[in-house]
Amino acid sequence: MVETDLTCPVVRDPEKAGIHTEHPELAQIEGAHLLANQARPFLQGCGFTDDQVLHWALTYVARKGSGDVESFVAWIHTFDPCANLE
Repeated sequence: MVETDLTCPVVRDPEKAGIHTEHPELAQIEGAHLLANQARPFLQGCGFTDDQVLHWALTYVARKGSGDVESFVAWIHTFDPCANLE
């Protein structure tokens, strides 16, 4: 279940954020798909496509190893071009 206090990330398209799909180790691919499935309802509600959700999840797991939906969405937020303008 996805937490209701999450906010929608601004950047939906990983390519526009400069993120090229990174593939996790073979043993981690199932975990990336599970994370994508868990985050999909929330992220689709934010306007993400299935492909975008999977792209982000594969790269997240390749870089971070694992995590929950909240940390995954927070990680996507780090690619918001307005996040570091303060």
